[in-house]
Amino acid sequence: MKVFDKLEEWIGGTLFVCMFIILVMQIVARQVLGTPLMWSEELSSLLFVYVGMLGISMGIRNQQHVLIDFLCSRFSPKMQKIAFTIVQIIIFISIIFMGYLGNNLYKKKWIFELVSLKISAGWMYIALPIIAILMMVRFFQAYKENYDNKKVILHPGVFFVALVIIIGLIIYDPKIFRVLRLTNYYKLGPIAGYITIMVWLVMIFMGVPVGWSLMAATIFYFSITKWNVIYFASAKLVDSLNSFSLLSVPFFVLTGILMNGSGITERIFNFAKAILGHFTGGMGHVNVAASLIFSGMSGSAIADAGGLGQLEIKAMRDAGYDDDICGGITAASCIIGPLVPPSISMIVYGVIANQSIAKLFLAGFVPGVLTTIALMIMNYFLSQAMQRGYKKAKKATFKEQVEAFKKSFWALITPFIIIGGIFSGLFTPTEAAVVAAAYSVFLGAFIYKELTVRSFFKHCVEAMAISGVTVLMIITVTFFGDMIAREQIAMKIAAGFMKYASSPLTVLVMINLLLLFLGMFIDALALQFLVLPMLIPVADKVGIDLVFFGVMTTLNMMIGILTPPMGMALFVVAQVGKMSVSTVTKGVLPFLIPIFITLVFITVFPGIITFLPNLIMGG
Repeated sequence: MKVFDKLEEWIGGTLFVCMFIILVMQIVARQVLGTPLMWSEELSSLLFVYVGMLGISMGIRNQQHVLIDFLCSRFSPKMQKIAFTIVQIIIFISIIFMGYLGNNLYKKKWIFELVSLKISAGWMYIALPIIAILMMVRFFQAYKENYDNKKVILHPGVFFVALVIIIGLIIYDPKIFRVLRLTNYYKLGPIAGYITIMVWLVMIFMGVPVGWSLMAATIFYFSITKWNVIYFASAKLVDSLNSFSLLSVPFFVLTGILMNGSGITERIFNFAKAILGHFTGGMGHVNVAASLIFSGMSGSAIADAGGLGQLEIKAMRDAGYDDDICGGITAASCIIGPLVPPSISMIVYGVIANQSIAKLFLAGFVPGVLTTIALMIMNYFLSQAMQRGYKKAKKATFKEQVEAFKKSFWALITPFIIIGGIFSGLFTPTEAAVVAAAYSVFLGAFIYKELTVRSFFKHCVEAMAISGVTVLMIITVTFFGDMIAREQIAMKIAAGFMKYASSPLTVLVMINLLLLFLGMFIDALALQFLVLPMLIPVADKVGIDLVFFGVMTTLNMMIGILTPPMGMALFVVAQVGKMSVSTVTKGVLPFLIPIFITLVFITVFPGIITFLPNLIMGG
């Protein structure tokens, strides 16, 4: 049973390692041997489909998929149990449909071929129904745990009986779900899209994980419009993962994990301390500078908060800093990660908006540096104005600075390897993520000697689990996007904006205000997948540069992880720093001012963002 409980870990971890090795071989074969592997990209994408799906299954078992619970958490205990039971029912139904649609999909796609691999495309699409079975098993395990903890009202046996009945009906009549053609009974006409969005919002605020709410809402939409179309639209549940660019996400996640697990982050922090620790507010400056350096390796705000956070807070406490300042600046500085290349948020945006990821990386550099400087200025001001008597660190001697540099040298050159490789043409952004992970393995195993084979496999499994959260969002938002496209909702939103906006700047202000408001209640990752597909066509229609738009919205959404009640970074920092969320929130408020100023500055002067990518890569 133990083996079965860790099935995703063993299979997914092994596939992840295989994917890693294949991509490393691809880079070596092309750059060193001059004989590119024609099959490597297609095989890696195939493996990613399985790895991503297995990550979703792990997320179900661990109940870690992104949800919005600020409203349902305020329900009475009885209402919470009822709401959570309804949430479980929706997830249960969504998994059934994922398996059912996946089975139909794989049958249709079996006749097609993965060209370079010379195998049926069905091997890619069969991942959906097979892993849906595993998802259902994990659902029952998680539900039983919830039932034992008295979080739900229905006995697990109810779901088991329902599953048996549904499977029996499908076997008896494979097209049983045609009864869901609600248009046979009544027609909603042009309001179907709006009703779907209302149903989706109800599910969201009830606490249904965002990915599953999108799945359920899309199924509902096709039931009230054209049910047969769902079989064609369901291809997006797999096709959305068949993207070479998306492969960079799990490898940048892995890089951040490897950096944390191999003692690399500690060496980065010590170097920043040796350079900046003796200035007024020195440990705050060290905190921000370390985040800037680390961001060039992990590309993730939460990776920064969780990885460097514990180290930064301990160092600041040891120097006599109050918890609110420790937590506040740690949370604030973590938003640099998604701006400075490489950036997972930029990669996701590039896929959604079909924009050059290399251009987005370049575009984010200047705003990232501006945000860093702005935070340091505020930190200096607070250290002066508050007069709390924070001690400066002893000024490191030149010899000590050189020694700190030597110890961190191999880690410090990581961003230069990544960025230099991309813009020299040596490798693509996806390959850059693989190189970063491979280099982290080299540092951890051979330079710092803190990484073992066992710990490497464990880190790969962890990266798969984290990526699974993103994968569920990707496949379901793409599925949901079919509804958005059919109902022309993006165009209608654009028309609404144009009705009240007299210029592109006015549109940008309206979008910023919308995202700032939504960011208070919706996780940044969820917001990126949910809202941007509707806003990108709006920006494009009014003539806004989409590279600039990507950077501006990324900074905007990063503010969201610092603002309650959602404020994901606040919770992560509070957890790693063992302090209350209110303490972190109090500390982060002053640092929101320079971040807001930076947002306003780049919105009014977009050339600050577009200058560098246009200069290097052309407009």
